[in-house]
Amino acid sequence: MLDVLLVKIQPTDLLSDQRPKDYESFSNDNLLDFEVSVSNGHPLQFTVSKEYYVGSNAFYEKDNAIRVVAIDKYPNSQFRKGVKVDEERSSGIYRYEVKCCSTDFAYDSVLLLIPNQEPVILADLNFAYGSASSKGYCSSFILFEKNAVISVKSPFGEVVGISLKHYNESALEPDSKNLGYTMSFEKVSLPAVILQKLLETKPQSESEPHGETNE
Repeated sequence: MLDVLLVKIQPTDLLSDQRPKDYESFSNDNLLDFEVSVSNGHPLQFTVSKEYYVGSNAFYEKDNAIRVVAIDKYPNSQFRKGVKVDEERSSGIYRYEVKCCSTDFAYDSVLLLIPNQEPVILADLNFAYGSASSKGYCSSFILFEKNAVISVKSPFGEVVGISLKHYNESALEPDSKNLGYTMSFEKVSLPAVILQKLLETKPQSESEPHGETNE
């Protein structure tokens, strides 16, 4: 049996005053450290930072959500007019980068579970995301806007974009202005054969977030 960390993304429809009392918003540019619980496991330690970028004219013309993924898929080191960090923070283009910094991260695999989709095996628990508003976190989950796009990596080094707006129909109130998505965590034990079957499935390969099409 293998120890597997399930990363579960689920729709939620809560008013601000219904959120947990320990809820905090990602509301500034400072590096934040926080802890999120794991069902049946030890809490995870995270850091989140707001990173600014510059790029070519073509990059500026892309939808803000697609940029979140493009920064990982097309690093500045590979393209002459690629994306790079803007130290002066003058571009106004940014994304939030979340990193797991737990020193006792003892899982054999990480599985991302999203509504009505096959599980996605992740390389690690580091990811980036962007949306019109940043949302935040509490001791039991991380909260995203309903239109957020999350950039993750597979064990093969492939960048996968998860566009949450394409899963809004799974919510009880898809058009609610309070609709968001929580990311929560659970430790489970699974037979190695299950993970092997997932690895044998053709990796998802997209240059844009799920649901987007190339022009």
